[in-house]
Amino acid sequence: MSGNNYTVSCPTCGKINTLRGKSMTRALTCQHCKIYFRTGNWDTSTVEFVYEEPQALPIGARGRIDGFVYEVIGFTIKQEYKYHFRWREYLVFNPFRGYAFLSEYNGHWNFVWPIEEDPLVHKSDDTIQYEGETFHLYQMYSAKVVHARGEFFFDVFDMTASTTNKEYIAPPHMLAQEKSDDSILWCKAEYFKPSEIAEAFSVPLSSLPSREGIGYTQPFQSQYSKNALLIFTVLIILFTFIVHLTVNNTASDKVVYSGVFRKEEMADQKMIVTPSFELKDGTKSLEILISAPLSNDWFFSEFTLVNETNGTEYNFAKEIEYYYGTEDGYGWSEGSRNGEAFLSQIPEGKYHLNIYPEFSFTTDTFDLTVKRDVPMNANFFVTLIGLLIFPAFYFIRHHYREQQRWSESDYTPYE
Repeated sequence: MSGNNYTVSCPTCGKINTLRGKSMTRALTCQHCKIYFRTGNWDTSTVEFVYEEPQALPIGARGRIDGFVYEVIGFTIKQEYKYHFRWREYLVFNPFRGYAFLSEYNGHWNFVWPIEEDPLVHKSDDTIQYEGETFHLYQMYSAKVVHARGEFFFDVFDMTASTTNKEYIAPPHMLAQEKSDDSILWCKAEYFKPSEIAEAFSVPLSSLPSREGIGYTQPFQSQYSKNALLIFTVLIILFTFIVHLTVNNTASDKVVYSGVFRKEEMADQKMIVTPSFELKDGTKSLEILISAPLSNDWFFSEFTLVNETNGTEYNFAKEIEYYYGTEDGYGWSEGSRNGEAFLSQIPEGKYHLNIYPEFSFTTDTFDLTVKRDVPMNANFFVTLIGLLIFPAFYFIRHHYREQQRWSESDYTPYE
């Protein structure tokens, strides 16, 4: 092959190719006949690619990434041997930063650049600790080039066929190793959204492949991190618990009325009216405690709390039951002889209770106690459940997305 540092003639068609990479170009596809060949005389074989696919970023396209302008020098489509999935790689170059890659699979992009350090010195089992992040082994594979176009600073065809690859992920980053018999190349990668690629290279977003599924380095999109949400949730639960303890410790838990009622005292009446009792100190909670001497029996009653000043009524009902026995030599019981009803916001004033009891055949008495300003443990648990709904949804969604991310990996931790 003839030529200088800037042009080279194709060994197949003989036409001249002007080199973008100048003297650094080691292999290329002919700009005229599309045959892949190497520059110089070190390897005179050629490769003809049958498979071809449109490029989202054409050769010569320029884009600004991390403040530096990169030019697309070469383009390859690679295919993994075991599962035959394909992805696209763009070789990009900046005179001051050197070469890097833009890798695209299912519409997900990674900017990949070589690193000098060997991250394996920080390896433990299938994880690597590197630059403050924990990277987990995602895949190990071998691949081949099924299509190439443009120029390359190395023999991309033979290099791809002769190396094994390992990829470790810590979204949005990845560590990738390409290992052959006589060399090891390490690269680090960062996830880019299609919109960021479109903006960097000034191409329409619609011209880029649409995203499918979850990219293996695609970060979980949220306005806050998982750790930040966890810390916030713990702090808000502690705050709620402290408020709950403070309210409970200052509650008076005062008995304002108690009485015992018997069925025989009702005669033909169907309602019991309690004596009046006074509720003081503003709007506070009220607890009504009911107790009956049940023995394999039940008791039910409807209640109406009546404000004697303005006639406001608060209606509620309560049923209690208690059963017990022996089965296969073991004693058992269910239910309780006691029950309670909570009314959370009852204004001060003069009140009485209308009681509409239903007695069973064996139960003919019940006790009633009314307490004012009682500790409300139920409120704490209702508040706690409310506070945990969003964090629970977040972590369930995060777990589901991680399962999706690892579904294509032979090293998934979710099996």
